[in-house]
This record gives sequence, structure tokens and C-alpha cells, in this order.
Amino acid sequence: MSNLKVALGQRLFDDPRLSVNGTQSCGSCHDPAREFTDGRTRDAAATGELHERNTPSLWNVAYNVSFTWLDAGLLTLEEQMHVPLTGSDPVEMGFSDELLPALNQDIILMANHRTVFGEKPLSLDTVIQAIAAYVRTLVRTDSAFDRYLLHDDDRGMSTAAKAGLALFFSERLGCGNCHAGAHLSGPTWQPQQPVQPVFHRTAVSDATFPVRAPSLRFVSRTAPYMHDGSIGTLDEVIRFYQKGGGKDAERLRSFELSEREHTELRSFLESL
Repeated sequence: MSNLKVALGQRLFDDPRLSVNGTQSCGSCHDPAREFTDGRTRDAAATGELHERNTPSLWNVAYNVSFTWLDAGLLTLEEQMHVPLTGSDPVEMGFSDELLPALNQDIILMANHRTVFGEKPLSLDTVIQAIAAYVRTLVRTDSAFDRYLLHDDDRGMSTAAKAGLALFFSERLGCGNCHAGAHLSGPTWQPQQPVQPVFHRTAVSDATFPVRAPSLRFVSRTAPYMHDGSIGTLDEVIRFYQKGGGKDAERLRSFELSEREHTELRSFLESL
């Protein structure tokens, strides 16, 4: 993965000409200023159609073993990118080969493309390869939790955050049953084995869907929360789970939490 390929990918990531009406880029929903989310309850496609899910952050997705909320079979970034670029349920970007002639007229873009791909023509495949290279560079390990976890440096972790860490992984709360590992995301599986429950059944709108447990990294800066963006603050999220979740969350159990413990748990989430 060359620096030139990454730079080309970043340029394409921010290019609204990849959308059917030239109004939306990848960065429209994955805004670096918002930790690669968009701050909206649900993201709107280039056509204005609302997606059923809240926009997830792209930080550290290079380490994912599956992609998207609903399809455990998408195992690479390249496979996943077909969904927003060319998918139809809903149309997010609406990319098609009909958009390529306009891109081919961009002298600088095409010069960069030739530097990376030689004489290979600009296509959906080269667009995806370049953007995937850029997204794989979106890695951060500089949070207070990272310093504590990776470098045994607890100066950035407050006493309250450390207590919250213990609560998070306690049997009483059970948060770590779904949000585990260094990225506090869903369980993983070996590709050659049958798919294990990375995707959990939970309430979204008025129906029940299998959904992937997302990473909680930088969660204090990626509101609103839940797969449908229905909860606005971390305090509300904690209370939601404290009560045992929504009406269809039969696998969740309620738990007692004092005000001090609530503050400690929030402090831990803010350290991520």
C-alpha cells in the first residue's frame, strides 16, 4: 500500500462526483471532524432517502473481520464498499459507470490514477482499491485507554475511569459480552469456521434484525447512539441498558447501578 495510493484514495473519498447527482461523497457521512461519523440520527443518501442505520465511525476498521451492520459475509473493505457505492436498498451514492467520463476529464485525478495503477483504466474496481487503501490508514491508538492498555501508562486514566473499566467487564453488567477486545466491538470468528454470533438480535424501529456490535472507540464523540441513532447521550445509553434494553431485547438483563457507578462507567467510555 503506497502513499500515492492512499492519497488518491483520500481524494476519491472526498469527491462528490462518485454520487449519482454529484452531491455526496464518502466524507459526507464519514466526516473526519466528527470522528468519521455525521452526527445525524440516520444518514441520508444522495437521493435524500434515509438509511435505516446510524453512521458508524471508520476509526480502526482495518482491524474488523466483518463489515456493515447486517451482513456477516462481507469480510473485506473492498467487498463492503460495493454497498454504499452501488447498493440499491437504499441508494446511498448511486455510483455507476455512467459517472466515469466526467472523472476521466479531471487531468490531475487521472495523472494520479496513472501513477498508482499504470495504464489500467479508471473503474469501480480501482476507485474501491484506492479508497480502501486510505481507509486502512485510519488507525488511532492514542486514547487514555490505549495508553493504559498498550503502555501500562495509567496517568491518563482517572480513578473513576479505571473503576468504570472494571464495571464494564463485570459479570453484573456484562457489557463485555458484546463489546470485547481491544476495540470494544463484537466477537470474532475464524473465516474457515461457521459464522459465530458477531451479529446480535436487538430492537431497531419496530422490527427485530440481526445486527453487529460496533466498536466503542471514541464513543463519547460519536453521538447519537444505537444502530438506529435513537439515543442522544451516553448517560441515556447507560440508563437504557440499566433498565434491560428495549421491549424486544430478550437477551439483556437489567442491573442496579448507583450514581457513582454510573459516573464511573461513563468516565470509562469517555476514555476510549
